Amino acid sequence: MSLKDLLPPGTYDEIKQEAHDNASSAPQSPKGQGPLLVSCPYCHKQIVYSTDNPFRPFCSERCKMLDLGAWANEERTVAGNDINVDEDADLLNDPNLPVRNLPSHE
Repeated sequence: MSLKDLLPPGTYDEIKQEAHDNASSAPQSPKGQGPLLVSCPYCHKQIVYSTDNPFRPFCSERCKMLDLGAWANEERTVAGNDINVDEDADLLNDPNLPVRNLPSHE
């Protein structure tokens, strides 16, 4: 399934056309005054967010790789459930669970 399948009919084509129309210029700041400036997620240096920067939203390959390393070393994480918790374990004792007699391999 692709993004196109998830959007209402015609929306994908509209977004695609708008992206091609705006591809020749850098995004404008919210006030419409010059190019869009963003902070590098790693070093917080202000940079122009543009397709000319292959490392966007980072300012450089160095910051991109340092950030990736921080994720790989688990210095950065996304909050979530413990992966060792078996959420389906309680279902095994459910009296409404259908019982299936599978053939044994003897």
